[in-house]
Amino acid sequence: MHSDDFFDLVDRLAIADRIESASEVIGDFTRAWGLHNVAYAALNMPAPGAAPRPLLSVTYSPEWQKHYAQSGYVDLDPIVRAGLGGILPIDWAEIDRGDPIIRKFFGEALELDVGANGLSIPIRGRTGEFALFSVTSDQSESDWRAMKRELIRDLMVVAFNFHAAALRACGAEEEPATHLPLREASCLRWKALGKTDDEIGRILGISPHTVRFHLESARARLQTANTTHTVAKALAVGLINMSYEPSHLIPKKRR
Repeated sequence: MHSDDFFDLVDRLAIADRIESASEVIGDFTRAWGLHNVAYAALNMPAPGAAPRPLLSVTYSPEWQKHYAQSGYVDLDPIVRAGLGGILPIDWAEIDRGDPIIRKFFGEALELDVGANGLSIPIRGRTGEFALFSVTSDQSESDWRAMKRELIRDLMVVAFNFHAAALRACGAEEEPATHLPLREASCLRWKALGKTDDEIGRILGISPHTVRFHLESARARLQTANTTHTVAKALAVGLINMSYEPSHLIPKKRR
């Protein structure tokens, strides 16, 4: 997905205040990446308008949704369990399928058009809410492996922005933006644009080691799991401006 199109999509998510409008944006993301399904489920949403049952937005077939509910899969879903037990992206292919019940779960999911491959992003909010944002694909195993690394980066940004839209839709207050020093924000901005530490260092006239220092400092400041998570959160709460880089941060070329 072209970076300009991607950040236009993120900007649209940032102003969405209804699940329906946010879901329309996610539909564009899904088509751009050639994905098959997308699902968002949230628990304990911190808002007066939040329903006592999970908040759901899914494109799975009605047959799978009905079968999932009737089979009581919410209590044994290995993807949900992995999300509740960790903070990192979940590649469905890496989930242990030694248990016959888990093999049956994935077999039925494939049969009912969920998708052959999947990635899920666990999200934990400041007031105890938990959400899981998932996408699936019917690509071949080799094609899926080839696109997965880049997809995870974009998916984390989209997942956190969709969750922020869901909070707004429920009437929750936005998380106050934490101040980021200009250099940290600049390094995160270039990371969001896909630059390596070495490339960022050359752009800003600093060493790759200093770039990593600023990224780690931002990660600690925002209490995130890794750099991708830091970029996603910084975008979600408006701490980096993708269309503007302060000119004084970029060293002038010598004549």
